[in-house]
Amino acid sequence: MLSIRSRILAALALTLALALPAFAAPAPLDGPAGNYEKYLPDAADGVINVNVRQFLDSELIKKAGLDKLLTGDESQNTLKALGLDPLKDIDRVIISNDKASNDGYFIVQGKFDPEKLAAAAELAAKDKKEVLKIHKSEYGKVYEITKLDELVKVPPQAAGAGVNLKDKSFFGVIADKGNIVVVGTKESAETVLAKAAGKKTTKLTNKDLPGLIAKIDPKQTIAVAIPAPEEKLKSVTGGITVTKDLKVDVTLTATDADAAKQLNETITMGLQQAQDIAGIIVLQQKELAPLVDILNGIKHDAKDSTIGITTDVKGETLEKLVKAVAEFAKKQGF
Repeated sequence: MLSIRSRILAALALTLALALPAFAAPAPLDGPAGNYEKYLPDAADGVINVNVRQFLDSELIKKAGLDKLLTGDESQNTLKALGLDPLKDIDRVIISNDKASNDGYFIVQGKFDPEKLAAAAELAAKDKKEVLKIHKSEYGKVYEITKLDELVKVPPQAAGAGVNLKDKSFFGVIADKGNIVVVGTKESAETVLAKAAGKKTTKLTNKDLPGLIAKIDPKQTIAVAIPAPEEKLKSVTGGITVTKDLKVDVTLTATDADAAKQLNETITMGLQQAQDIAGIIVLQQKELAPLVDILNGIKHDAKDSTIGITTDVKGETLEKLVKAVAEFAKKQGF
C-alpha cells in the first residue's frame, strides 16, 4: 500500500498542482489527457485517481464553499494570466509512487495553453531565480521548484510525523498537452520526457497493476488501484464518490476465502475500537456526535476471497461534523 509519507506528499501535490503549470515548458507532443499510464514509473506500486473536476462540481463541495475558496481575486487573476483556470482547466490528478526509488509521481491532467505557460516560465526564471531553476535535458526542459519549505507551510502535526520540506525540490515537465508530470527527482523527470518523446516505454513490473487500473471507475471522486499491499491481501480497488452526499465503495481482494474471513474479522475489531473511542469523545464533546453516526454507517462483509466495504454519508451529517470540528479546533487554539 502507498506509504504514509506518499499520502502526505499527495496532499501537498494537490496544493502545488494549481501553481506548478506556471513553470512548465511547451508540450513535446500531443496526447490525450486520459493517457497517463505511459508516464507511470516502471515500479509503480499503485495508483490513486483524483477526479478534481467531479469534486469541485459536486453539490456537497459547492455547498461547503470550497469552490469559492479557490476563486480568490488575487490567485485567479495570477493563474488566468498564465492561461490556467484551476476551476475549469484541471480535470484530474493521478498519484503514484516508484517502489524502487520511493519517488512520488503526480500527473496533473487538464487543458493547458503551452505558449502562455512557456512564456510565464521564462519570466519566472528571471524574476524568481531563488525558487525556480531550469534544467536542459536531451528531450526537453525540466523545471525545478526549490525552497519548498518556504512555499508550502507544513502544519505542526505533519512536521511531527516526519514531513520535512527543507532543502527539498519538485521537478515538473509537460509530457503532452493534457498531462503535466511532477516528480521528486530530476532523473525521474528526464525519464518522463524520454517517454513523451517515444524513446522509452513504461514496463510495469507489477503484472497485476494494468488490470486493476482498468477497473477504476472514472465517475468516482477518488479511486484507488493498489496491488498486493500486504501478505494476505492481493489488492485494494474502488473509492469515494462525492455528490450531494459521500459514498464509499471499496473492495479488498484476499489471497483466499480464509484470508478474507480473517481480514474481515480484523476490520470488525478495528471498527469497534474506533466506535468506542468516538463514543468517549462524544461524551466530552456532544457536538461531535455525527462522528459516531458515520462510523456506525460503515458496512463490511466477506464473500469468497473478497471483502466489500461500503457507507453512504449524508451531506447534512458531514456538514454538522465539519462545523463541529472547526468549532472544537477554534476552542483549542488551532
